[in-house]
Amino acid sequence: MEYNILLVEDEEAFHILIPNFLARVKKHTFTVHSALNGEEGVEMYSKLANEGQKPDLVLMDLRMPVMDGVEATKRIIEKDPKTNCYLFTAYAGTEAERDVLKAGAKGTISKGTDWNRTVEEIVNILESVGQRTE
Repeated sequence: MEYNILLVEDEEAFHILIPNFLARVKKHTFTVHSALNGEEGVEMYSKLANEGQKPDLVLMDLRMPVMDGVEATKRIIEKDPKTNCYLFTAYAGTEAERDVLKAGAKGTISKGTDWNRTVEEIVNILESVGQRTE
């Protein structure tokens, strides 16, 4: 299956790591679109949706310049309440995480040190979403 992912993250290393680790998954193909802050993420989501490439998953960092993950999540969910937006953060269990979940994020993927586990979690989410839409 082919999946579109929007990664909204201000640390550029993640824009290299995630596609590299996803490329190791042989049963699916992933296209990862990048935004370096929340404002770019909202704009990119709209652009992709308008071009018929709506992301199957949005990975949203919490703390970013220009616009944080809470506000960006609110804006994306306002445009498309069915968006599969997940908080992608090292700040799980914080009040800010609760704010993003209240804004409509479906859950949290922790920025752990085990990248294989992180990718497995991303794939599991995408596969469960794909089964619901088939």
